[in-house]
Amino acid sequence: SEILREQCDVMSPNAMGGVLNEQSIPQLRCRVVCGGANNQLATPSDGKRLMDRGILYAPDYVVNAGGVIQVADELHGYNFERCKAKVETIPALLSRVFKTSAERNIDTDKAATALVEERIARVLTLKSTMAPAR
Repeated sequence: SEILREQCDVMSPNAMGGVLNEQSIPQLRCRVVCGGANNQLATPSDGKRLMDRGILYAPDYVVNAGGVIQVADELHGYNFERCKAKVETIPALLSRVFKTSAERNIDTDKAATALVEERIARVLTLKSTMAPAR
């Protein structure tokens, strides 16, 4: 818990989830939170708490997308170049999350979730228009 109070530019939680919470967020002395741990926010409200403190939060499931991308690629017969090309889109996606957050005045966790939900809705709409008539 002491490390969360250290002055730094980027705090990177990489082991335990839930470290960003109502008690720890007021103690943070960083400008950015970006790490590899899953479920870094203890509750959805913690994204807003970070935003209110002026701390930029990179949602863990966006930052960690590379692992899922590789596993999904293995389903088709792993291809390093194909996988690498997809992983290299993560920074642009993260930029979209930050832009959406700013444009909609919502925290980055909500922005990432909104982008995911919008993409799922587009895919479902596309699939329904391509479904054969019964």
